[in-house]
Amino acid sequence: MARRDWLEAGVIALALFALYAATAPRTIALEDDGLFVLGAYFLGNGHPPGYPLFMLIGKLFTYLPFGSVAYRVHLVSAFFGGLTCAGLWLCARCLAPGRLPAYLAAFGLALSPVFWSQATIAEVYTLNTFFFVTLTLLALRGAPLPWIAFVYGLSLTNHWPLMGLVTPAFFALLWPRRFELLRRLPLLFVLAVIGLAPYAWMVVRSWQWLPISYHGPIESFAEFWYVLSRKGYAHVDASVSWSWLDRIKFFEFMVGQLFYQLAVAGTLLAALGCAVQRRVLGAPKALFLTIAFVMPSFGLLMMLRFDYDALLKHVFHVYPLPAYVAAALWMAIGLAWLIERYRLRQPLATAAGFGTLALVAIVGGQANLFTDEEWGARYAKTVLSILPKDAVLFVRGDVDLAPIGYFYLVEGWRPDIELYHSAGRVLGNRLFLPLRTTTEEAQAIMGKFIDEKQVPVTFTLESYSGYASRDHWLYMEVDKSSRDPQKVTIDIPEEAVRFFEESVASVKEPNAWVAFHQDELRRRYGSLLGHRLPRRSPPDARMRRHFELLSANYFGALGLAEGMMLNKDGYSTTEVTRMLERAAALTPTDASKSHKSRYFYLRAALRLDVGDKAGAVGDFQASLDVWPSPDNPAIRPLKDIYQAAGDTRSLQALDERLSLSKH
Repeated sequence: MARRDWLEAGVIALALFALYAATAPRTIALEDDGLFVLGAYFLGNGHPPGYPLFMLIGKLFTYLPFGSVAYRVHLVSAFFGGLTCAGLWLCARCLAPGRLPAYLAAFGLALSPVFWSQATIAEVYTLNTFFFVTLTLLALRGAPLPWIAFVYGLSLTNHWPLMGLVTPAFFALLWPRRFELLRRLPLLFVLAVIGLAPYAWMVVRSWQWLPISYHGPIESFAEFWYVLSRKGYAHVDASVSWSWLDRIKFFEFMVGQLFYQLAVAGTLLAALGCAVQRRVLGAPKALFLTIAFVMPSFGLLMMLRFDYDALLKHVFHVYPLPAYVAAALWMAIGLAWLIERYRLRQPLATAAGFGTLALVAIVGGQANLFTDEEWGARYAKTVLSILPKDAVLFVRGDVDLAPIGYFYLVEGWRPDIELYHSAGRVLGNRLFLPLRTTTEEAQAIMGKFIDEKQVPVTFTLESYSGYASRDHWLYMEVDKSSRDPQKVTIDIPEEAVRFFEESVASVKEPNAWVAFHQDELRRRYGSLLGHRLPRRSPPDARMRRHFELLSANYFGALGLAEGMMLNKDGYSTTEVTRMLERAAALTPTDASKSHKSRYFYLRAALRLDVGDKAGAVGDFQASLDVWPSPDNPAIRPLKDIYQAAGDTRSLQALDERLSLSKH
């Protein structure tokens, strides 16, 4: 390629790296950001399939002499985001005449909402797209097959599922070289395997004691395959409550994303490029782009069995990034075809290209410049600041483990406490090995550990059923003064109340990951407020304001209803029913099935309290219809009702239904 092309590609990479570095969070964020930051800093193993290459590269970036550790690892994504778009510019130069279409492709992808978002946090997706465009460029330029084979093998050590989905596309692109490929297949296979070497490093590294190692030591092929194949995520990729209606909604969501990511104008150009690609490029290249677009988007949707809700939409929306790379190349082809077909003059063609880019930049800027990426850091700092001295803290999920772990392990907050993962994952000081310990054994180990501790034992996103508890909203403390798990003492520290008022109560966060946790915190705060709301005297001004804010939100109203049912002063059925009806009217269309089902569960419990057994059974069944999961709390009372009535037929039908849902 011409030297000028390489120089312009370099300028694109530098410009976009500067943009992403300027807009990247300066501290830890949510999603998988914290896990990758911790993994890179301690050179540990990430969540399945491990992502060893990202950990190695991320470790190098932690040596940068500026910014927080989190920010330095964010720059890994910024770096490969810039290189991806520079490589895309070079690919477009191979496929479409003129420089303007290539700039449209490069900056159209760079400024799109989802790509921009993944280029500013510690995530593996820009490294994945970098490999995708690098392999595309090598194939388009007729690079030696051994180079391609090695790079392909190396790419599988970052995000092999997405690379696996686009692999058939590369076979289409290399079809003209099929005889050479077959002749040299043994050598190419060996080179691809050599590219997989980071996985061998990951296994050997796991044998050492590491502060961060998702599953701990990997000491058998079965354990390695469990990690590599992501078997631990099977319950996420294939939900027991999934239905075809969820898939249809996801297809609608995917179509909407195609228009949103490229701001409609770019989508239309991409559609034009797709329509003319065969006559412009020929069959192999057209087939390559088509497969590369379909497989990580609609093809992936046919493989996944996600429940359709706000959080899982956010989880899925990053997977089609390779498809958006193909769409960006279609944009370039579409614009080039328009310029040639209608002989557009340079000013008009430039206006069309830059107008499209301006629209994409506006949409991408709104999505990425007004998001509160530091909410998770404030949450973690608040939890750490209100914990009792010398406490043992058990964390569980991404929203608490990663941010809290970052400030505790990396920045040295609260060195007096002990931090553990209640499922034995991620943290090196695990109480048991999750791959070799049954659920019953793990519970016994946890119980013995808690019984023997003489310091406060606390949990963030869960509670321990062996004792009474003190509920501080942001964490639960084990109360060893009683073995009655129903005994709950509510005590919300002032700092936690301020966090509720400033960062939870009325905040509307566009980031679905943050919003999901805020919703759950609203529900929990509402439950505690309803539980202690004075019945015989008016609440103070602050409590009344909190009540009004929560009752205007579905999750808050649901929590208030639940708390009012537990209130020791007693609220009438009418008052609780009114709050449940308010919650029903506020139900978000993309709320999770577990949250939607909880409304019916609470209404059923209310009916059961007043003796309406038939109505309670109907609502318990409705709860199970909405969320047919073994974790649905409606199952236990429904079984109790059937057993008390001697209704063996209904009990058997319920057991069969639950057995089918597990499979």
